[in-house]
Amino acid sequence: MQDVEAYSHLVGSIYDRVGQPEEWSALLGDLTNFVGGRVGQLAVFSLDGSRKPMWAVSGFDRTQYRTFLYRHATEDPRLPYILSNQGKVIRAEEGVDPVQFRETALFKEVVRPFGIEHSLVSYFAKEADVMATLAAMRDEEAGPFRSVEARRLAMLVPHLRRAFEFYALMRQASERSSDLAAALDLLDAAVILTDSRLRVAHANRAAEELAKSRTGLSLDRGSLALRDGQCSRRIAQAASEALAAATGHVKITQAEHIAITCAESGTPFRVSLHPLSKRPSGTGTRVKAELAVVIRSGGNKSQDGAVRLQSLFGLTAAEAILAHAVASGRSLDDHARERGIAISTVRTQLRALFAKTETHRQGELVARLREGLDISLN
Repeated sequence: MQDVEAYSHLVGSIYDRVGQPEEWSALLGDLTNFVGGRVGQLAVFSLDGSRKPMWAVSGFDRTQYRTFLYRHATEDPRLPYILSNQGKVIRAEEGVDPVQFRETALFKEVVRPFGIEHSLVSYFAKEADVMATLAAMRDEEAGPFRSVEARRLAMLVPHLRRAFEFYALMRQASERSSDLAAALDLLDAAVILTDSRLRVAHANRAAEELAKSRTGLSLDRGSLALRDGQCSRRIAQAASEALAAATGHVKITQAEHIAITCAESGTPFRVSLHPLSKRPSGTGTRVKAELAVVIRSGGNKSQDGAVRLQSLFGLTAAEAILAHAVASGRSLDDHARERGIAISTVRTQLRALFAKTETHRQGELVARLREGLDISLN
């Protein structure tokens, strides 16, 4: 019962605190304690490079830990393993040879003195121009994290992903306007604030334009609906589950977007739902805003990043697509499967990336590519 209460409290705390960076260290401390860690780290990066990385640490001196982040993080041999397991909760040390790792300068100069030999890590959130990593760490004496502790963190990661995605959207908008309605109107994504029954408290300009087009989205009679009955039921069910999960009453194991296709035009869309911890001010309606429904085009958003890397390093088109996938944490096997090409072809392209970026290890390559996308810690 105590664990259930702690979990419910943490879920609510995630939605309450994510929008307040000054509260991240306290939130991180609670999350780390919940999974049995001593030191916690949260790092949030902007994919478009327009904002500096944000991070928090708990259980350790911030100044000392900052030195580790800015000087050593991209040298960590565990990095490729972490980035290739997006959305999962992993034990970072399982991605390296333990004997070789203990001989590295990173282990001798940072990991052992800091007492962070064992790490439970999740690399999550890649929407609204945001990537984030969460880690709970402890020393050799405490021993490796157990499966039950990994499952605890896995229960919280979907909530963190939901909360950080919406926080990123609101941060992007609020930097350009102090008024909620005006800020939401500046977003390209359609954002609709609703209550638990999908009654509309506010719809931004992009949502109104979407409703006027032949997409099947309707805001008639003050409620959000889709003309396709099956899609409409999916959204309603997802809304109910998201709100129940935000109170800790229902556990969610993933926070993927709902893919829908307009029956009239064949246009694909991605829908994500984000519980709101507090009623936003400035909606101009009596309907209580409990949920933010975000609708985006289902098109490929990786193209710009691939083009940027192609120009920067002189890559072929195929190499640039692989470079963006590697920088975004995709595994070589997943990339080969998605592209419908042989894994041997991908490895050949990878060797070309090493040569053109003047790198020798995959962790070094990832760091170089991320610098090219302006999302490194340097």
